[in-house]
Amino acid sequence: MMEKRLSRFGIGPMISGPAIVYTIAAWLVTSRWPGVFRMDWLPEAVRYAGVALIAIGLLIWFSGVVTVMAAYNRDRLVTTGVFGLVRHPVYAGWITLAFPGLALFCRSWPMLLTPFLSYAIFRCFIHREDEYLQRRFGQAYLDYCERVNEVIPIPRFQRERQ
Repeated sequence: MMEKRLSRFGIGPMISGPAIVYTIAAWLVTSRWPGVFRMDWLPEAVRYAGVALIAIGLLIWFSGVVTVMAAYNRDRLVTTGVFGLVRHPVYAGWITLAFPGLALFCRSWPMLLTPFLSYAIFRCFIHREDEYLQRRFGQAYLDYCERVNEVIPIPRFQRERQ
C-alpha cells in the first residue's frame, strides 16, 4: 500500500493562521495605544532595517515556494539553491526575517513576539514534515538534515571527517 503524500502546503497553514491573526492584533493594539506599545525611542534607521529584513524574508519565502512546488510535482528532494541554505525556507523567510522586520518597521514590541509564536508552532508541527520526508527519501534526507540548518538561514561550516 502506497503512503499518502503530505499536502504541498505542509504545516504552513498551521503556522500562518495563528501568526497572521496575532500580528494583526498586535498591530491594532500598537496603532490604538502607541504610547504604550510603540517603541518610539528606536531610531528611524530601524525602520529601514525592518524593510530590508522583510524584503530578504519575502525573497527567501518566494524562492522556497517556487522550488518546493516544482519539487513536489516531481516527487524530488531538493537540497540546493535556497534549500542548500535552510531546510525550511518557506517558514524561515517569515519566522526569522519577515516577521521581525515587520515588527521593526512598525516599531511595535507586541509584534516582536510574532516570530517566537511562529517558531513555537513550527516546533510543535514540523515533525510531521520531517518524518514524512525521512520515510519518503530515507538516508538522503537524514544526510541533508546533518548539513543544513532547520530554520536559521545561515550556512553551516562543516569540519571534515577523518
